[in-house]
Amino acid sequence: MTAKRPRFTWAIGAATVLATAAAVLPASALDGPNAPAQLNFTAKINIGDKTACTGALVSPRWVLTAKSCFSAAGIPVTGKPTVATTVTVGRVDLAQTTVGTTRAAAELVPHASRDLVLVKLATGIASVKPVALASTPVTADQAVTAAGFGRTKTEWVPNKLHTGAFTATGDSSADVALTATGESVICQGDAGGPVLRTNGTTQELVAVASRSWQGGCLGMPSTETRTGAVATRVDDVRTWITGTANLVPGDMTGDNKPDLVAVEDTGKLFIYPGTGTGALGARIQIGTGGWSGASVAHRGDWTGDGMEDVVAVVGGELMVYPNRGDGTLAAPVKIGTLPTSAQIVVPGDVNKDGHPDVVAAYDNKLYLYNGTSGAKPAVAAPITIGTGGWGVMDLAAPGDANKDGRVDLLARDTRDGILYHYAGLPDGKNFSERTEYGRGYTTSFRPLIAGAADADRNGVADTWTTTNEGTLRFYKGGADIHGPIDGSSVEVGSGGWHTIQSLS
Repeated sequence: MTAKRPRFTWAIGAATVLATAAAVLPASALDGPNAPAQLNFTAKINIGDKTACTGALVSPRWVLTAKSCFSAAGIPVTGKPTVATTVTVGRVDLAQTTVGTTRAAAELVPHASRDLVLVKLATGIASVKPVALASTPVTADQAVTAAGFGRTKTEWVPNKLHTGAFTATGDSSADVALTATGESVICQGDAGGPVLRTNGTTQELVAVASRSWQGGCLGMPSTETRTGAVATRVDDVRTWITGTANLVPGDMTGDNKPDLVAVEDTGKLFIYPGTGTGALGARIQIGTGGWSGASVAHRGDWTGDGMEDVVAVVGGELMVYPNRGDGTLAAPVKIGTLPTSAQIVVPGDVNKDGHPDVVAAYDNKLYLYNGTSGAKPAVAAPITIGTGGWGVMDLAAPGDANKDGRVDLLARDTRDGILYHYAGLPDGKNFSERTEYGRGYTTSFRPLIAGAADADRNGVADTWTTTNEGTLRFYKGGADIHGPIDGSSVEVGSGGWHTIQSLS
């Protein structure tokens, strides 16, 4: 950064907390030029009305920042924030409200041993591309850029994002030492801000600002001239970041537990929140009527906001119903036309292009509709992937049942009740020859079948079925030498399920 503005700031009040750590103060604002629009993944975090930090959007619904931003302000760092916390993303100039957005923070997930915390947004953000995560550590004296919304040398609370140039040196620990280039400095309010490395044309996140000497920052004594800082590396905790921030297949409510969606014979649509054990919580109505006869599916984010949406064939129209973040649905977007009798499932991302896809059965054939990129949900022209015999099959979407990194299909032959597994193939548009998954799934004994993704969170795909007694059963997924099979089952719904017309 230039000599004009200090920019990395820590949370207000953090200086006294960290002053005993080798006399190093919490990281503060960055002193440097205004940041380019490409850094719009950088977030301004307001914790109550007195504390502010910086962060980086790492997925549409999650921001990574410094754990000490919250702990220094006396706020518990796990669970729902105890004071109102807002996160603004997509604005390198906070005064430009025509771009970007502000979201409430819904949950804090701290790292066990590092100055890192993931902040979950109440609803996701589709309009901002998350920052890329580094997969390798910094090398000795590597050039990096730090960005932050913190205090500068001349402003207490600047509106504009600033950047600063540093050289970084890491070791095997969590710390990355930052040495200022020129008169760059990290000031109060920049804690949690991204430290970025250029990799080709990509800016990738290598560390998060943690502590700084803050020499020259507004409000610091003139005798303090040190401008070095310490950041927390992130390359070796990518799995923790992505494991927390990535969408869990089947999760509609945002709690990382797969849910069940069902149509009742009254024409109403309900969501049954998963508990993470295969059991379900009390149902919530998300559709008031008109769903009778609809083929309904949910698996994948169709709007780019990090939340799983509902896809349905209603009255011959293929529609995406965006998730508002809690499982309730916004106005639908039409993406195609199908026969009213068409049966659909959304297995996930079949061709691994980053977009969910639709598999549909009608006219005795099986079709794949690939999701496409764009401002609105859309699908490409269908590809025929099954030429006959599909008129007697009931489809279900288990996710990746054989754990090979590709999503699969289940299909029940309604003539004999045999349930088959079809593995996704590497070509991204076909499924393997079938293998037997389970027997005894006749339409009279097990009227409805739904893939449950990994509903009990043990790493294996599961299923739910209704029974001829009007109950609901959860089947733990299993495997034998031939591949995935059904496992043991347990009753998770004691009655009333005979009124349900469809499950997904």
